[in-house]
Amino acid sequence: MKTLCIALVVLAAPALAQPKTLKEFLAEADEQNVDRRVSLEQRQRAEAEFRAAWTGLLPTLSASATWTHNQFEAIANFPNPQTGAVSRLVIVPQDQFDGALRLDVPLIDTSRWFRALATNTAQQSAAEREQLTRDLVKRQVVGAWYGYAAALALRESAKKSIAVADAQVKLIEVRFGAGATTELEQMRAKAELARNRQVLADVESLVATTRRSLQTVSFAQPPESVELPTDDLHPEAPVTTFEERVEQLPGVKAADLDAEAAGRLATASRLALVPLVNGQFTQRFTNATGFQGQAAVYNGGIGLTWRLDVPTFQNMQVQAANEATAKLGAERARLQARDQVFQDWNRLEAARQKAELVQAQVAAAQRAAQVAKDRYAVGAATQVDVIQAERDVFSAEVAQIQARTELATARASLKLSAGLPLVD
Repeated sequence: MKTLCIALVVLAAPALAQPKTLKEFLAEADEQNVDRRVSLEQRQRAEAEFRAAWTGLLPTLSASATWTHNQFEAIANFPNPQTGAVSRLVIVPQDQFDGALRLDVPLIDTSRWFRALATNTAQQSAAEREQLTRDLVKRQVVGAWYGYAAALALRESAKKSIAVADAQVKLIEVRFGAGATTELEQMRAKAELARNRQVLADVESLVATTRRSLQTVSFAQPPESVELPTDDLHPEAPVTTFEERVEQLPGVKAADLDAEAAGRLATASRLALVPLVNGQFTQRFTNATGFQGQAAVYNGGIGLTWRLDVPTFQNMQVQAANEATAKLGAERARLQARDQVFQDWNRLEAARQKAELVQAQVAAAQRAAQVAKDRYAVGAATQVDVIQAERDVFSAEVAQIQARTELATARASLKLSAGLPLVD
């Protein structure tokens, strides 16, 4: 029974190992990609900084305890005039024990309030940058996926060219043996076969490289076969439609939040001129009771601190410059986002037109190759014509593969640049 179960598992293994789709690769990259995990850690750090800033506004409780051995003790005796009894008051004991509990409450600290608000904005910016990193990872995965698919398609086309060249060599050898062709044509056929095998070697290297790139960005094992994307030739909406979405892009929103955070830090630097108001309550325990004669005493109060120095004014200028720089950075991010959408839209239109034209190129090249073979068979064309025609077919197929991958990549890039869902 155990052997039967093992056999069933082995037989079912190929069925379970289904080729992965682009959507599945995107999901795995979202979990495993190094850049994605770095952005997640950065967002968690921003959240921790936000919590640290706000909890700094809460009351703080501190405790202290000391033991001191004094060389001499100081004790005062006070007689009672009525009873004659003597009261012993310890001013400084030889072994002195002190303990204190202190509660500090920040009442007014406007500078720290705005710094805490700045960390809140920075936290939101980190969340937007995390989304931006996710989009960048998606862009990497899409490019690697289609690059791998193109390399596999090129390999198949190269293998087909080798098969055609090999058949041509065999045909020439038969004709050479029958005296119907020359040794020159035989050598040309063998040279063409060798050239095609060299092309295949280069393509095999390209397959290995693109496979490794896809594995690196996704942390997933690429399948052995990936289908080329179909020619999606439908035109997109006008470029202005995509540019209208720029304000919602995570990169633009993150830059705006950075500018807002810089503005709050600039306000905090100016509010450093406002006095700080703190409240405190202290409970003290000691055996050095002094004239109070109490082992446990407390005190409380409100303090005001105001500091004025030259570095404070210099910091105001620094933060003002940071705010201006952050605002310019937000403006630059918005312009770059619009330019990226514009470039991707025009690249998509060019790729769409190329994809339409290359279909006719492939059909014409294939027809020309067949005509060259037919003419060569009846002696109306040379072997060079046949070789050149086959090379034209391979070049046209390469152009078609490139056009298909460029079209699919450009369409995906436009969606990512406009903040649209990549895979439905």
